[in-house]
Amino acid sequence: MKPIIHPADYYRRMLAAQPHALKRLDGSAAIVKLSRDQQVPEDDGTTGHWYYVIAGAARCSTIRADGRRQILDLMLVRDFFFVGNSQREEAIEAITEETVLAGYSAVRLEGLGERDREFARELREITFQSLERTRQQLVVLGGVTTADKVSAFLLLLEERYGDQRGDIRLPITRYDLAEYLAVSVETVCRAFSDLQQRGVIALIGIRTVRIVNRDALEHQIGRRYPNAGSDTIAA
Repeated sequence: MKPIIHPADYYRRMLAAQPHALKRLDGSAAIVKLSRDQQVPEDDGTTGHWYYVIAGAARCSTIRADGRRQILDLMLVRDFFFVGNSQREEAIEAITEETVLAGYSAVRLEGLGERDREFARELREITFQSLERTRQQLVVLGGVTTADKVSAFLLLLEERYGDQRGDIRLPITRYDLAEYLAVSVETVCRAFSDLQQRGVIALIGIRTVRIVNRDALEHQIGRRYPNAGSDTIAA
């Protein structure tokens, strides 16, 4: 199935309302609407494209030797990521049923950057953002237990998308999260259940999590009370 190039004003209005480093190019960005598991378009040439996530989520993944998929990078709303023609062993795909991207030609960005110092700074900003996402992923995956990893992931989402009540709408399923954390979905579900039973979080429906005790969540990953006794769950 080919991706749908969707010039709808609706998505352009969404793009215009979101602050990001390439605002000046919003009018010329290609709007790409994908369904779950659809591949993000690859570039036919050698320059590639930068993509910005307007809605939904995308993943960069590979298939492990045991046949399981491992998500190497998770791109959420307001993230930039690069797609070139050299990523032969990695698949870059939409991870939700309605994933909408803004596409920018890398060769055009580089040309503008050579002529405009301010734009060159903006281009560096999106590159640094990608590096920061890698750092955040290492923090999440660095947890000793699955509960540590889930806690770090929830705190990351709260920082980016949480509301005043501490409610977080999960952008991906537990199956996707399991592939991101490189554990089984059963282990992820046990970690959520244990955190809920301990009163650290509350599950509101299928995809919404409310942080009830933020101190306990931070304690879970050692951000607070680093010398406290080991009372983490072993999921």
